[in-house]
Amino acid sequence: MNIRISHQKYKNVDALLMESDFLAITIIPESGAKIQNIYDKDRRKEILYQSERKEFRRSSYGAKFESGDVSGFDEVFPTIDECLYPSSPWIGKLVPDHGEIWALPWTYTVDRKSILLSVYGVKFPYRIEKKVEFLRDNCFRLSYKAVNFSDFDFDFIWAPHPFFVCEEHTRVVLPPSVKKVVSTCPLENKLGKYGSIHSWPVTETSTGEKYDISDVLHPQYAGKCEKFYAVDRPLEGWCALQDTLSGETIGLSYPIDKLPYLGVWEGIIEDRYVTALEPVTGALDRLDVARRAGKSAVIKAGSNYEWFLNLTFETVNEINDIDLDGCIK
Repeated sequence: MNIRISHQKYKNVDALLMESDFLAITIIPESGAKIQNIYDKDRRKEILYQSERKEFRRSSYGAKFESGDVSGFDEVFPTIDECLYPSSPWIGKLVPDHGEIWALPWTYTVDRKSILLSVYGVKFPYRIEKKVEFLRDNCFRLSYKAVNFSDFDFDFIWAPHPFFVCEEHTRVVLPPSVKKVVSTCPLENKLGKYGSIHSWPVTETSTGEKYDISDVLHPQYAGKCEKFYAVDRPLEGWCALQDTLSGETIGLSYPIDKLPYLGVWEGIIEDRYVTALEPVTGALDRLDVARRAGKSAVIKAGSNYEWFLNLTFETVNEINDIDLDGCIK
């Protein structure tokens, strides 16, 4: 593979550009190590949602997620929704909206074929490392290590937050073991109240309407904002978005023992339909709720937790599996 890494500008901020012959990835280290762009060179198409503002909008630590540049692909740790930390010795500390690391500057080093980024926690004694590297021209891997420097176990949720742009025929493809999903969005939507359980992919709304949850754009309705998790732990470590007309597919694959829960967000940003596929270490968005439900992850005292996420971009007729090397089958 011919991999190139260079320093660039994204709008008004410094960025790193990592390229294969098929993809171009833009990373903004100073703003949460956000993956700002994933550009498909063959199709001349941007994969991630981009804000229409002329300048990139950085947020400050502890601010609401909406105050930043709601675009691209953010890192979320150690919670998704704001909450009070649920376990000793940090019990009662406020954990900011979408966690700490999305709004912090990360340090980085670059070699010929990869980028290694890292950041330290503010209120909690941890370090997160992220390595970005290509496996193939159309597939790259994000490898993570979370290190706990304390003498106490550390509960956490990590979630990827990629805003994938959706088109007319985009569908969410979840593995065969996913039969039911539970709504975790507090806003009014077709999935009903927080905690409502639905069959996947087709369900019935509270008004008796047949509703295909996997069909991102249909039916269209104002203010769409749906977040849901697989009720049971999936048996398979993959999920995907697919354009059923063209076959264009975004496939995610990961170790299921490290990312045992699967969430999906479907919504509208500035009149564009977007979807975030979120294989996560802990479910239900709030760390305190996840811990009470036994669905948070733990880094043991003085230890670390490692995982990875592959992203594959390919045109296929169907998806039966995506293996741990990111190959769609």
